[in-house]
Amino acid sequence: MSRGPDEPKPEDGKILSPEELDIAEDEHVTEIDEGRYVVSSDVRTDEGSLPASAEPTPEPDPEPEPEPATPEFSDANVHDWLAEQLADSNTRYGFDVTAKFDGEVDQQQLVSNDIVTVFESFMLWYGRRMDGSTDVEDVLGILLSESNVPVKYPPASFREAVKSTGVSPDDTVADLLEAVEARDGAEF
Repeated sequence: MSRGPDEPKPEDGKILSPEELDIAEDEHVTEIDEGRYVVSSDVRTDEGSLPASAEPTPEPDPEPEPEPATPEFSDANVHDWLAEQLADSNTRYGFDVTAKFDGEVDQQQLVSNDIVTVFESFMLWYGRRMDGSTDVEDVLGILLSESNVPVKYPPASFREAVKSTGVSPDDTVADLLEAVEARDGAEF
């Protein structure tokens, strides 16, 4: 005998009544918003404890992480420690400097894969710390011009500096010097 379309099929299980569908009163259900519920998977016996098959196995207390070793710093090993820190960084270039400026001690550290960034950052930091009232470009220019270190400028940067003064190939070196002095220094 064939079943009609409205008759239940045994493989579909029991048909739930409207009372059985109302989950709001179930102790394992929490309504978090209108029509939205959180259903606990916590299956309890009549006595309120989990069945033996559902009892979670207690996790052992994790062993505490060992305290990182704090190095004993002395004048003899602080430089070695700083060198190790820089060597362990995942970058190609870096510096770690402690300097004294007019009685104040300042520290600066930078690591980067860009050699120009590292050098530029160091120079700007040093120039700013040398004299807070003078523009850093002037401080760096004075330091380079007063040092015994010969500096070779790339021809392209020199050419651009000359162009920035507004002189032309028909002008003299004296005209160039006058234009540079009028600008209060050349930027190379």
